[in-house]
Amino acid sequence: MDLPRVSLLPPVSIVSTSEDLKSICQKRREREKSQRIQSILDAARHVFSAKGYLKATMDEIALAAEVTKPTVYLYFSSKDELFFSLMAPLIDDTRLELERLEKKVSQGEIDSGETLISELMAALYHGYEKRPDTFRILRLFQQEGLIEELEPSLRDSLNEKGRRNFDLCRSILRRGMERGLIKEVNVYELADLIWGLLVGVIQLEDVKSDAKKGHKLKTRTLALAKRILVDALVRSKKGGNDEGG
Repeated sequence: MDLPRVSLLPPVSIVSTSEDLKSICQKRREREKSQRIQSILDAARHVFSAKGYLKATMDEIALAAEVTKPTVYLYFSSKDELFFSLMAPLIDDTRLELERLEKKVSQGEIDSGETLISELMAALYHGYEKRPDTFRILRLFQQEGLIEELEPSLRDSLNEKGRRNFDLCRSILRRGMERGLIKEVNVYELADLIWGLLVGVIQLEDVKSDAKKGHKLKTRTLALAKRILVDALVRSKKGGNDEGG
C-alpha cells in the first residue's frame, strides 16, 4: 500500500489576484526608484565635495552614480535642484532638533543654564554629526557667496529654512533668559556667536584631519567653548544680577 507523499518544502505564498501582483510590482518599482535617487544624491555629494558646486557637472554626477545623464534629469530638473535636495535634509534635521529643545524649554524641562547651553550646542552640532560631508559642502557654498547662483525659488526656500533655524535658536535663548536660566544679553548677537563658534571649531579641526582621529579635537574644543559660555552666561547661584560693569 502506497503512503501519501509529504512535502518537506515550506508552503509557498501564491499571488492570488492580479491586484496583488500589481501591488508587489509597484512596491518593487518604488523601492528601485528610491535606491536610484539615493545613489544619485550620494554621487552628487561626492562630486560637490571634490570639485565644488560651480565646477561640478551633471555628467560627472551621472558617471559617479553609474547612470545616464537623462536618468539624473528624470529625477532632478537641474543641478540647482539636485543641490537643494542634498542640502535641505541637513537643515531640516537641525530644525527638528531645535524644535524639540524649544518645546522642552517651554514646558520647563530644562532646569539650568548649563543644560540649556549644552543641549543647544548639541542640537546645532547634530547636522554635522549626522551628515558631515553635506555640512562641509553647504558651509563652503555659503562662504563663497554662491547662494545667489541658485534658481530664485530654490534660493528663497533654502534661505527660509535657514532663517527658521535661527529664529528657533533665538527663541530658545530668549525663553532661557525669561526663565532666569541665563543672563539677558542681545539674543541676536548671542545666537550668531554660538553658531559662529561652533562652525569655526568644526572647520578649524577638520583642517587638522580631526575626523580621522575620531573627532577628539572637536569634542575637547567644543567642551571648552561650552564651559566658557556657561561661565559667562549662567547667573551665580548666590543670586543677584552679575552681568558685570
